[in-house]
Amino acid sequence: MTKNSIAYNRTLFLEDNLPVLRGLDSKSIDLIATDPPFNKGVPAFEGTTKAGKNVEFKDIWNWDDDVHTEWTKAILEKHPSLYAVIASAQAAGGDGMGAFLCWMAVRVLEMERVLKDTGSIYLHCDPTASHYIKAMMDAVFGRRNFRNEIVWKRQASHSDGAGFGKIADVILFYGTPIRKDNVRIPLSAKQLKAYRYEDERGQYTPDNISAKGLAGGGYDYEFYGHKGPWRYPESRARALDAEGRIHVPPRGGVPRFKRYLHEHKGVVPGSIWTDIPPVQSHSKERTGYPTQKPLALYKRIIEASSNPGDIVLDPFAGCATTCVAAEQLGRQWIGIDIREEAEEVIFERLRNEVNASMAWNDIVRVLTDAPERTDDGEPVAPELVVTSQKKNAPKIPVSEARRQLVVRDGMRCQGCGWVPPYADHLQVDHKRPKSRGGKDEMPNFTLLCNPCNLKKSNKLTLAELRVARVEEERMDAEWWEDKQWE
Repeated sequence: MTKNSIAYNRTLFLEDNLPVLRGLDSKSIDLIATDPPFNKGVPAFEGTTKAGKNVEFKDIWNWDDDVHTEWTKAILEKHPSLYAVIASAQAAGGDGMGAFLCWMAVRVLEMERVLKDTGSIYLHCDPTASHYIKAMMDAVFGRRNFRNEIVWKRQASHSDGAGFGKIADVILFYGTPIRKDNVRIPLSAKQLKAYRYEDERGQYTPDNISAKGLAGGGYDYEFYGHKGPWRYPESRARALDAEGRIHVPPRGGVPRFKRYLHEHKGVVPGSIWTDIPPVQSHSKERTGYPTQKPLALYKRIIEASSNPGDIVLDPFAGCATTCVAAEQLGRQWIGIDIREEAEEVIFERLRNEVNASMAWNDIVRVLTDAPERTDDGEPVAPELVVTSQKKNAPKIPVSEARRQLVVRDGMRCQGCGWVPPYADHLQVDHKRPKSRGGKDEMPNFTLLCNPCNLKKSNKLTLAELRVARVEEERMDAEWWEDKQWE
């Protein structure tokens, strides 16, 4: 199932990411870490690479230029809850926000498909659209798979006119639990001050062993003149005391447990990250991309949610921060970016920040065509259909009937005209239902999308279904026209 993705390790696709995502096998990616556009309403972000080339990209969206009508149709029919999120975003945030969310949604749906069940996704955004994107991600990945809204402080405080200074981005994290031991950070200077005591074992801080106020209570016994309740059974407390692990304050204070500095593994970061600064203008990392993120930020993400050898995907590779971080940490990676400059930037970064002696062919493979899936699309149920009404007529798999119908009628729903990305999204049904005398043979078979098949049921003919669909579209158009005048 994962053959084609593994074969594409260390690969940069210079292509729109949607066809590339559609060409990757299902359940083939371990981690997606990406920094897509933010929809900030900026006509063009501009920068200059170290090689002197101009970098420019827009961050403004509209329905006419950026959204295909089949996307909205497919989302409405296949993912109604996601469609409701997009419609709400359009109503609350305007047409540009709705168009941006629809443009993102078709790509996020493919990201969900290619991500393993054990995988995770981190999507970088900012307060411009983070609340709408959160709702979209809930609809696609499921609210129960939401782990964190990480706030990354990207710059020092500054004035923003009428409001408080905008100094942070948001990273939405969905997936499996993190590898905590991989991301522990050293104690801060303030935390180190707590280790102000010292004995023959080293520096330590006294930690509370009283159970007062804890749910479920504790253990009642007298210990150094105090009656508890205690967190440990009496035998455990006495054993710790014999080992020299109990700190007894002067003048009869409550005994406490000694926690030694050398035993501390470090602190697991919380959901607010203030310890990773942005890329400075004089930094070796600086590429000239106006929205570049620091390597340390994406190295933390990769270490938290993947293992060495895992496959990391960045569908919006940009200046290749995710790809470089993955290479440094021994992960496989795939990057996708539509700009030609990405090829030169990733080459220079991998040479400068990973291994200067590596040849070009050892570093990255650049492809300008989308890959082809090797898992043959979605699994097809092993159903069989007959080829004619004749007695003992041979039966063929539904997949073969579907193939023949695609050759005969084209890969589209014959009820509404929807063209799916894969033929197995279409169902084999009867033009005239058997309940009305239709025959079980190839000439009477047709291809329908799931909504058309449900509407047709075993009552309507294909011709009647088409009439009903046209009437629905007319009524929808009248409804939208009336809404505009409200």
